[in-house]
Amino acid sequence: MTNYRTFKTLLVQSGSTITSLENAWGVLPVNGVTGTITLEGQSNNTGSYTTISLAHLTSGQPFPCYVRNVSVTNGGSVYLLA
Repeated sequence: MTNYRTFKTLLVQSGSTITSLENAWGVLPVNGVTGTITLEGQSNNTGSYTTISLAHLTSGQPFPCYVRNVSVTNGGSVYLLA
């Protein structure tokens, strides 16, 4: 088990898009969330950013990543961790 230290969280609810919280290091999905996470850093030097579907992440488990923005489209919520 890994011990994650969080000093600040931001709740992103259904229908919301949030630009990254300062010093964000990951996300914590809550049950039944759908949407995407856009990661910092460009993909293959094409100028586009890598995205991950929130539906593929395990609920209740922190997912460490450098977050550019989070978009929750339908149902559930996700915490942006910093």
